Amino acid sequence: SPIENRAMDSLRRFLESYLSQVDGLSAILLSDRDGVGLMSAAQPECQWAVEAVVKRGLVPGFCQAAEQAGKLGVGPASAFVTNYGQMTIVLLSCQPLVVTLIGQPDCNIGAMTGLLKDRAFSEQLRRLQQVLPQESGDAAGGSGPVRV
Repeated sequence: SPIENRAMDSLRRFLESYLSQVDGLSAILLSDRDGVGLMSAAQPECQWAVEAVVKRGLVPGFCQAAEQAGKLGVGPASAFVTNYGQMTIVLLSCQPLVVTLIGQPDCNIGAMTGLLKDRAFSEQLRRLQQVLPQESGDAAGGSGPVRV
């Protein structure tokens, strides 16, 4: 519907505004724990990086590792930082969402992980969390998230 399209465009513009605010941040991907992309914002020359993260299955791998860490009594894993090729990737758990931040090799990792403490950013995530199913099994009974 036109209202949903305007809301999605507004969210994309909101995410894009952070690309210039955080040093070295090239792309932001919001997905569910299965790695289904819900929304992304990327600098034009870095759209391939979002596709590479999705294709490589990094998000579901992160979620499985975080779940196993919890079972081992290590405590919940809420963030994961890795280098992949010429990218620095930060995965943040905000269940049922996963925020994937893709940065340049010399990006500011502290500023990237600090996005969850940013009031406007965390408020947008809270709004999205409210409309997404909490468990992947919940999506089978409803319409589930819209893939964009």
